Amino acid sequence: MKLQQTADNSYTLFSTKAKQTYHSMEGAIMEAKHVYVTPALTHFQDKNELHILEIGFGTGLNTIITLLESQKANKTIFYETIEAYPVPKEIYYELNYPEKLSCNKEIFLELHEALPGEIKTLQHFSFLKKHTKIEDYIPDQFFDIIYFDAFSPDAQPELWTAEIFNKMFHALAPNGILLTYSAKGTVKRALRAVGFEVKRLPGAGSKHHMLVAEKNSAN
Repeated sequence: MKLQQTADNSYTLFSTKAKQTYHSMEGAIMEAKHVYVTPALTHFQDKNELHILEIGFGTGLNTIITLLESQKANKTIFYETIEAYPVPKEIYYELNYPEKLSCNKEIFLELHEALPGEIKTLQHFSFLKKHTKIEDYIPDQFFDIIYFDAFSPDAQPELWTAEIFNKMFHALAPNGILLTYSAKGTVKRALRAVGFEVKRLPGAGSKHHMLVAEKNSAN
């Protein structure tokens, strides 16, 4: 893994294994807010308690922004995240998100240093991290929102299949949504194949589209 600075001056990481960056080079913070946090909290703006599942904890950027924005919106969040390959301590200590987001660095470090299976409660934000592959993950509750933030279908095609999305579909509560940056045709078809209603939204930066997939209450 290597640190790289993006256009909004927030860092991302380059994965030598996936041969991709964790975030858009047009702005890591920009992308996290645009694709995941803002549409999630906007979609459920009238709901005060939300259960969120994140596929790919990675640098912890989606998590820390969700924590900060949910506090502003006065929402109670139950946040579960999975990560098969945690970022090493010597790297996540160098990430500049606390500085760029004007938050306490200790809170950000607590997220990374939480033990697998340990529930951390930070004010109205409860956090649970599991070190597992998505293929092996078994949801044990229902979620309102899923952040699907795996590496791209080109790098990890096995994670963008109808089989995986079927697991995500059944992990969502009625009217729950799955958000992802990828709008590839194969991804849309796999989501629709398991019952999702799929819509395209404007993507982050110069990316044309992203996807929101909804589990209709009738399903």
